[in-house]
Amino acid sequence: MFDYFFALLHSWAPQLEINKYEHMVLEDLLKKGHAESDRKIGAGIEAFEIRNHPVFQSRCFFVRRVDGSSDDFSFRKCVDSILPLPEDMKIGNKSNGKKGGGHFKGGGGRGGGRGGGRGGGRGFRGRGRRGN
Repeated sequence: MFDYFFALLHSWAPQLEINKYEHMVLEDLLKKGHAESDRKIGAGIEAFEIRNHPVFQSRCFFVRRVDGSSDDFSFRKCVDSILPLPEDMKIGNKSNGKKGGGHFKGGGGRGGGRGGGRGGGRGFRGRGRRGN
């Protein structure tokens, strides 16, 4: 669930309205997962947008209400209340919920990026290669 919303947040261009399907999914997440969903929804939801947060300088979901006002909300908090996240992915930890290595798709780990995992990569004569 976390991966779905993380990918959604990082795959859309900022300042665009989310499509109808994703709108329904985000509305459901907000209603079921946010502790103050009634306050966040207010007079009603006109659209969801992805914007850069003015304080934290990171991407964030924003709900734009029918009265023209808008507010941000944390998908991570919503997901955590529905399906508790591991401690290292909760808000307030040093990792900030990002996956190891600083790469979008979870990167890091043993491979070192770019084809280096499990003996592959430059200079290592691992599986499938014999002699010399």
